[in-house]
Amino acid sequence: MKYTLTAILLLATAVLGAQTALTIEGQTYTNSDEYWTGVVIPRSNPMTLIFKNNSIESVNLRGYMLQAGDDVASTTNNNLDGEVITGNKFIWEGNDMSCITHGLFTGNNVNALIKYNYLGYVPMGIIRKSSSNMGDSQGGIAYNIVKGGAVAINIKGISNIHIYNNTLYTDRTPSQTWRGLVYVYTNTDVTPNSVSHNTKIFNNIFYTKYQTYCIQVGDAEALAGFESDYNIFYCETGEPLFSYCGTKKTFSEWQALGYDTHSRVINPNFKDLVGFVPGERLNYGINLGSSWIEGLSVNAKWGIISPETALQNGPWQVGAVIYKEVTVPEPVQVPVYTGSVINDATPAKLEMTFSLTLANVLPATSSFSMSVNGSSRGVSAVSVSGTKVILTMSSPVSYGDRITVAYTKPSTNPLQTASGGQAASFSAQTVTHNLTAPVNSPPLINISSPTKSTAFISPATITIDASASDPDGTVTKVEFYNGTVKLGELTSAPWSYTWKEVKEGSYSITAAATDNSGSRTVSSAVTVVVEKSAPAVNLVPSVTIASPLNNGSFEAPATITFTVDASDPDGSITKVEYVARGVKIGESLVPPFAFTFHCDTAGIFEVSAIAWDNLNATATSSPVTISFSMKSLFPDLANLYPSPNNGVFAVEFNPLSDSVNGITLTILSLTGKVMFACQISEEETYKRIDITDAVPGIYIMQIADGNRTLTARRFIKY
Repeated sequence: MKYTLTAILLLATAVLGAQTALTIEGQTYTNSDEYWTGVVIPRSNPMTLIFKNNSIESVNLRGYMLQAGDDVASTTNNNLDGEVITGNKFIWEGNDMSCITHGLFTGNNVNALIKYNYLGYVPMGIIRKSSSNMGDSQGGIAYNIVKGGAVAINIKGISNIHIYNNTLYTDRTPSQTWRGLVYVYTNTDVTPNSVSHNTKIFNNIFYTKYQTYCIQVGDAEALAGFESDYNIFYCETGEPLFSYCGTKKTFSEWQALGYDTHSRVINPNFKDLVGFVPGERLNYGINLGSSWIEGLSVNAKWGIISPETALQNGPWQVGAVIYKEVTVPEPVQVPVYTGSVINDATPAKLEMTFSLTLANVLPATSSFSMSVNGSSRGVSAVSVSGTKVILTMSSPVSYGDRITVAYTKPSTNPLQTASGGQAASFSAQTVTHNLTAPVNSPPLINISSPTKSTAFISPATITIDASASDPDGTVTKVEFYNGTVKLGELTSAPWSYTWKEVKEGSYSITAAATDNSGSRTVSSAVTVVVEKSAPAVNLVPSVTIASPLNNGSFEAPATITFTVDASDPDGSITKVEYVARGVKIGESLVPPFAFTFHCDTAGIFEVSAIAWDNLNATATSSPVTISFSMKSLFPDLANLYPSPNNGVFAVEFNPLSDSVNGITLTILSLTGKVMFACQISEEETYKRIDITDAVPGIYIMQIADGNRTLTARRFIKY
C-alpha cells in the first residue's frame, strides 16, 4: 500500500468527558493499490471528528476512500456520532465500471454532516448505512457535487436522512449501473432488517447523460415517510426515469405517485462539467431554513483550503452551486403618459398628464403632433408645470371634434424628470375634451307637394315631397305620416316618398325631420282628398280581315286560311268568330286568330270577323267576298264581251273537241243568285244575253255539262 500525507495536522489532544476531538484538515492522500481500506478514522473510542478540506485520489477496485464508520454492527458503532465531513475532494481514477469502491463512507454512525464535498467518478459516492435501525436527529447531506459514479448517494437501512441542495451527475450507461443517483432501500443483510424511513430529498439537481435512474426506492418499507420535491431533473437522451419498488417510472408516472409535484424537468445548462455552475439562477427550490442557507459559490475550488461559499438569496436556488445576490442599482424612474384633456374654459390648450413630476425642460413644438377630425392641428407653444405639459394649439377645438395627440422624444430637451428619467415616445392617443355642447337648433321641414286640399282619384298614387334642412347640422332622417300612421322614412335626400294604392277618403299628411343631434321637427299637416273613381268604360276592340283579300276568287275544291288584325285599346282579345251571311262558320281563341275554310263546290261567300275582348265587348269587321267556281275543263270554250258592260253582252262559243250533252249557261251574282240561265246546243256559236235589270256588280258566267264546269268567266256590270 502506498499513500502520501502532506502537511499533516492531527489534533487529538482535547478530551471532553469521554469523547476525544479529532480534526483532520488540509491533507493530501494518493493511493494506487488495487485494494485499499482508505483513510481510516480511528473510532475505538467516542470521537468528535472534523474531516475538512482534504484531497483523496485512488484507483482501488475494492475497499474505501474514506472509512469514517463501520460496515457491520460492532462495539465501535456510533463512536463518530455527529462527525463533520466538509470541503473535501475525492477523485477515483480506476477503470472498472463494475467495482463498488466506497467513497465517503459513514456506516453505523448517526447525525453525520456531509457538506461542500466534490466526488469525481467514485463508484459508490456517499454512503449512509446502518445495521440496527439507526436514525439521524440532526445533520444531513447538503451542497455536495457528485460526478460520474454508479450511485451518488446510497441510503441503506438508516432513517431520517436529509438530502438537500446537491448536484448529482452521471454519464454511466444503463449497462454500467443499475442504481439510481440516489438509492434508498432496507438493509436486508441483517436480522431483523434495518429500515430506511423518512428520507427527505429537496432542492437537488439530478442530471443523467443516459436513461439511468434519478431516484431509486428499493422496497415498500423504504417509502415510509419518504418525501421528494422541488428538485430539477434532466436527461440528455430522453425523459428522466425513476425506480419505484422495482418498477420503472417516467417523470409523470413518478409525480402521479405523489412525489416531486413541484419539481421540474429543466436543462440546468451547466457552464462545464467540472464546476457544474448552472447557466443562470435556478430559483425552483424551497426555503429549508437557516441551517441550510449557505451553499457553494460559483467560484468554489477544492484542494486543501475551504471552497468558497455563498448564501441563498431571494428565491431559494436548487443544486449545490448558489449564485450570489446581484445588487442592481435602483432604476431611474421614467415618467409615463397617462392621458390628455381639453377643458371648456380653454379650448385652445391641451393638458397632458404624466405619472411623475417633470423638470422644466421644454421640447420643441415639433415634438408633438395633433390631429383634429383627421386633419393636422399646429402646436404654437409648450409649457411644463408639475406633472402637466400644456400645449397651445394654433386654433381652438369645438364640441364633438375628434382629437389625438402624439409625442416623439427629441434628441435634445426631451420631457424628463429632475433625476433624468425621460418620457418615451407614444403614438396618437385619444384626447378627452370637456367642451360643453352648443344648444342644438331643431331641423326645419315642410311638405312642398302635394299642396293643401289637392284631390286625387282612387286608387291613387300620391308622391309626397318634403323640403328639410338643419341650421347647425345635418338632417339624418325624414319620416312620412298619415295622421299617426307611419308611411315610411328616408335617410338621405331627396326627401320624396311615393304612397301607392290610396283608397278614397280625406287624409292628413305630415313629415318629421330628425337632425344629427337627435332633435325632431314635425311639419304642418297637408290635407289631401282621394275621390271615388268613375266607373270605367270599356272600349270596344277593332278587327279587320287581313287575308284573303276582298273579291278573291278560287277554283273549287279549295282550302282558304282567314287571318285578322285584332286589338283592344284597354284590354285583350279573347276570341275571333267568322260568320258568312249571319251564320258562324268558325272561331279562334289564340292569336293571330287564324281560321281555315274548305269549299268543295262553286259559290260566293261574304265573310265577316267578330272580335271579343276580355270584358265581352265585340266589334265586327267589314265583310270580305270570295267566290269559288268549279275548275274549268275547257278554259277557252267561250268569250264574253264587252266587259265591263251595262248588262247587255254577247257570248261566243268555240267548238269543243269532246262531245258534250245538255250544256247550260248560267249567270250568277257573287251571292250565288242565278240572274240568267239557258240551254246551249252544240250548234250554237253565239248568244246575246240581257241582265240590265240586275244591280251593278261583279257577276260570274258559268257553262256546265251536268255536274262538270266546262268554263267560267267573271265580268263587271256597271
